[in-house]
Amino acid sequence: MAYATIPGTGSGSVSSSNSGFQFLNSPFGDTTYTKVFVGGLAWETQSETMRRYFEQFGEILEAVVITDKNTGRSKGYGFDLGNFP
Repeated sequence: MAYATIPGTGSGSVSSSNSGFQFLNSPFGDTTYTKVFVGGLAWETQSETMRRYFEQFGEILEAVVITDKNTGRSKGYGFDLGNFP
């Protein structure tokens, strides 16, 4: 994972410690203001279903339901990345 120090900033950091570090390996650039956490998903929710729902709010660049790497089951949350108004 690549990190870069953003001088004089604490906002948009990768942790709540305001360390001034941001992820730079995202194919979408800085996602600080465009990534939305979606919690409380039904276990059977799939990424495409979540994408279709959130498209009513703006363009969705990526929708991901987080799964357990050992079982493949949903963990009940995901992220939407988009251009929201």
